[in-house]
Amino acid sequence: MRTLLLLGGLLLVIAPAWGAAAGRGSTTLVREEVHLVPDARLRPHLLLMTLGGPSYCVQLRNLARHVDANRLCADYGPDRYLTPSERSGREEDWGDPAYDAAVAKLPAALERSGVKVSALVVLGVSYSGYANAELVASQPELHPAALIVVDTFLDLTARFDALPVYHETRAEIETVVGGTPEQVPQAYAARSPSHHLDGLATAIRNGMTFVDVWSVSAREKREFLGATCDQAANAQWLNELAGRLGRPVTAYVTHLPHAYALWDYGRGLLALAGIGNAAPPRTARAFTFAPNGSPPAGSYC
Repeated sequence: MRTLLLLGGLLLVIAPAWGAAAGRGSTTLVREEVHLVPDARLRPHLLLMTLGGPSYCVQLRNLARHVDANRLCADYGPDRYLTPSERSGREEDWGDPAYDAAVAKLPAALERSGVKVSALVVLGVSYSGYANAELVASQPELHPAALIVVDTFLDLTARFDALPVYHETRAEIETVVGGTPEQVPQAYAARSPSHHLDGLATAIRNGMTFVDVWSVSAREKREFLGATCDQAANAQWLNELAGRLGRPVTAYVTHLPHAYALWDYGRGLLALAGIGNAAPPRTARAFTFAPNGSPPAGSYC
């Protein structure tokens, strides 16, 4: 059953895609949270989409308000990470192929309900950036106009290896994926955008703009132990992506604190994707990644 609320001029639709409210052991695979502007069914608007649940959906709220966009946010059924205070209940999908296949159907279903979409933009920061990249890379039916990822990683094994053995995220990944990278390497490959570069390349050839932005600040390196800024997070995979495309790939490096490129410069990120006209993130520097080359100096921490 759908729940509809009018909050501050926005139509909020909360709808489990399958079954009842999710919990551990539930058969519900996907929950969706949809925030619509009042005239969403009268004229086309941008549709901003992200994965990861409410804690990541809220990070798009200000940007959606500024550009008069709708939001479509997906959450993994077992996840109970509704607010930062509920971190112990977090269980993200970590690239679950069945989940991604189901999520990929949501934008078309929203349009069939009468919502008019001018362009689909899949974007997110940190975990949701990784999840969005894996969704787009593995689900060709999605056809977004742009994929924008901020302060994230394209390789799940590299993310796992950067975590201390005692870290709760490491335990979460191991539980969801079914072991460590040494125990189930194929599972980690199957859930990594780094191993679906052909899918990203195809989406780009079909007209999608890919914007990858990450911070190399000392604070970012310290907070995430290099997992979002070292070569294995983004840089080396962009060289490989360029090889699949047969042309250079451009990405952007900042010295901002984690997620600030999205929070403070979201419209600038859209502009980098060719949508609107706004200044890029402060301190952003463009780097060119050559086909099958080496990451340029300064593009990693």
